[in-house]
Amino acid sequence: MKRQVAVIGLGRFGASAAQQLERLGFSVLAIDESRDAVEAIKEKVTVAVIADGTNPAELEAAGIKSCEIVVLAIGSEIEHSILAAMVLKELGIKRLVAKASTEFHGRLLKRVGVDEVVFPEHDMAIRLANRLGVHSLRDFLEEAPDYEIVESAVPVDAIGSTLKTLDYRHRYGVNVVGIRRGPQVRIDMTSDEPFQAGDLLLILGTVQALRRFTEEQNVHQPVGKASSGGA
Repeated sequence: MKRQVAVIGLGRFGASAAQQLERLGFSVLAIDESRDAVEAIKEKVTVAVIADGTNPAELEAAGIKSCEIVVLAIGSEIEHSILAAMVLKELGIKRLVAKASTEFHGRLLKRVGVDEVVFPEHDMAIRLANRLGVHSLRDFLEEAPDYEIVESAVPVDAIGSTLKTLDYRHRYGVNVVGIRRGPQVRIDMTSDEPFQAGDLLLILGTVQALRRFTEEQNVHQPVGKASSGGA
């Protein structure tokens, strides 16, 4: 059975996220107040519904409670975004990822219980700078569009273990190419160095392999990728 995810707000960011999630094998519920936005995407996702993202009755009727992940892609109107986030948490959404337009907006979203905040413009700027600065990796990813590099939280049961003992390359077909520990990103980590709580792994692999890794290890990755081909 496909995992169910909802995307609320079908602007450029929300529509792109909904379509990519559908391509990755999720069952996507796309929601927007605009009939035009819903009509434009209805053939590209599992279900598309006209509904008010701040109205709990309309969200329940659309099937929001069956979704284990909700992406709140309302970013331009802060008050509307915050209210929608509060409604979604009250409805018991397990994992809520929300788009923020500013750092202040992001802090407010966190205060009302949003699990992960995304800053699309900032993240894309960092991603572009990183890609321009790492030519060989950029060229490799552009020539191999099925590959991505993502950041993933270190699995809880991997804390204290090493790359050698975990053997992710053999088990999942992915490669840990770096680690983010606090403000620093390291690419010189040895196979015998143990992971610490709070570490973020920079992992290279196919989209399918990365998804299998995150699902089986019960970890999640930020919506923004560390790097990508064709962006």
